Amino acid sequence: MGAHTTADVAGPSAKQPGNRMLANIGWQALGEVCGRIARLLATVLLARALTPFDFGAAAAAITCFEIIRVLLNTGVGQSIIRATDAEIDATCATAYRISWISCVLVALLQVAVGWGLSVYSGRDDLFYMIAALSGVYLIMAPGIVNIQLLLRQNRIKTVTGIATAQNVSDHILTAILALAGFGAWAIVLPKLLTAPIWLFGARWSQPWTRNKAAGFVPMRDILVYAAPIMGSEIMAAARLHIDKLLVGSVLGVEALGIYYFAFNAGIGVSLTLTAALAMSSYPHLAEVAHKPRELLARFDEIMGRTAPLISLAIAFQAFAALTYVPLVFGAHWADTAPLVAMLCVSGITKSAFDVGQQGLRAAGLTQQDFYASTAFSVVSLIAFKIALWFGLSIAVTTFAVTACLLQLVFAVWARNQIAALAGEDYEVSKAPRLASVAS
Repeated sequence: MGAHTTADVAGPSAKQPGNRMLANIGWQALGEVCGRIARLLATVLLARALTPFDFGAAAAAITCFEIIRVLLNTGVGQSIIRATDAEIDATCATAYRISWISCVLVALLQVAVGWGLSVYSGRDDLFYMIAALSGVYLIMAPGIVNIQLLLRQNRIKTVTGIATAQNVSDHILTAILALAGFGAWAIVLPKLLTAPIWLFGARWSQPWTRNKAAGFVPMRDILVYAAPIMGSEIMAAARLHIDKLLVGSVLGVEALGIYYFAFNAGIGVSLTLTAALAMSSYPHLAEVAHKPRELLARFDEIMGRTAPLISLAIAFQAFAALTYVPLVFGAHWADTAPLVAMLCVSGITKSAFDVGQQGLRAAGLTQQDFYASTAFSVVSLIAFKIALWFGLSIAVTTFAVTACLLQLVFAVWARNQIAALAGEDYEVSKAPRLASVAS
């Protein structure tokens, strides 16, 4: 790898084709399809080679890993993507430090949680599996800046390729280890063993070395911008997990199983599309983060052209659910088709919500993003909890209606926030500008 400073990787030209975002979403969708095919093949082999006891141990370790790593969604990467060319070297230097600190702290937290779970369950192997997965964070740390620089240049195809290579390798290695008799470790160990693929891909695709002459941006400047993003991501994770806890606590395990199936058969697929839209839209908006009127124009373009296509695809899935659920999953799941359809309906306006969120982050309005995301989570979960007392179907319908309305309200409100900045003749950001560079 050659020695490249961040100055070599300024943001991409705005002269790229207008269909760039759709191409980026397409590449992410292709990567997702490859990952799902590999996952399906691995699942078939796991079902033949592992016992329910093995699955339970692996599920506990992987769930712990997935929940804790949400803490790494700190927003530091977004600060790299939206930094100006003059700020980028110093921003990357500080972001690199923060990434290492975050990864080490999260790894230590996971080891501690693993120890606590092993004591509670009386299973030493659970501690070893969770502790082994903490090593993934330490492998990720040296490549986080490189990945964010790729996103800054809108090289979504490259980032997706790296993730897909790791994901497919993970599933292939899982199948091999399962056949070799590794038990629960066949699911856990590949997460650690394939992490270097991600690191190598990141550093090879986008070499980066710190420009010592540029110094550092004060850490506080980045954290003030980034901390609300982490809070918003935590609230998003809460929305994805707390609803299942509520179903189980109110209606019991059988209802939870039905809801979990409906979620994965419906909105679980839809969320892949909205996540692709969010990942593609942020770099596109961040290119003009400090030009309010251009930012508003791009925001309107995405809301008017790209987001409706995602919404249309999700609406089609909701309509098709009544047919494909019994056809694909078997006649015994036919009664869940309306639940699958309604959960898909809840995602129809999710694309508008995600674009609104990315627009606020590009504009530097991360605190507003956090407040709105928190309000959305609290209101939708409370409505869902109350409706559960009237049955699962009523609860899912209530959630779908509430989510659709709140997501639309948020998108309109987010646009108004950006429009207010565009109406003023100054550079965007109510968060501290990352301009004070320590030499």
